[in-house]
Amino acid sequence: VHYKVVKYERIKFLVIALKNSVEVYAWAPKPYHKFMAFKSFGDLVHKPLLVELTVEEGQRLKVIYGSSAGFHAVDVDSGSVYDIYLPTHIQCSIQPHAIIILPNTDGMELLVCYEDEGVYVNTYGRITKDVVLQWGEMPTSVAYIRSNQIMGWGEKAIEIRSVETGHLDGVFM
Repeated sequence: VHYKVVKYERIKFLVIALKNSVEVYAWAPKPYHKFMAFKSFGDLVHKPLLVELTVEEGQRLKVIYGSSAGFHAVDVDSGSVYDIYLPTHIQCSIQPHAIIILPNTDGMELLVCYEDEGVYVNTYGRITKDVVLQWGEMPTSVAYIRSNQIMGWGEKAIEIRSVETGHLDGVFM
């Protein structure tokens, strides 16, 4: 189970990746003070392992999720599900690490990290940069930090990279 809390305008959303579905809850203020069911997307072809919610151009909600096959999107309004990135150069299943919504892109561009690399795509599945972020070693986890950088924790080191270019900014051994 993986979850993410996302604030959009004055509404908090809780997005949860379950066994074969993604659930979206919205925070209900007084008198309820709890998350209430908003949308449910069941019977997904690919099991969600990682989940994120983006707001495209300030108006369209999209669930982005990672699976062992790649990365997928769900349009919250229509419920349509489609692939945004499937790493076809890897024959077996992948380990998705992170879905990072790039700053200053109106929620439209992402850095999706899996295995020992990351790819820049938009929410419709088009590659947006001719750059593949390449980690020095396979990270066990990846996190976005507010300084426009990402950190990848490996067995031997922690790498810090620019989220915009993928270039190495620093290493902790």
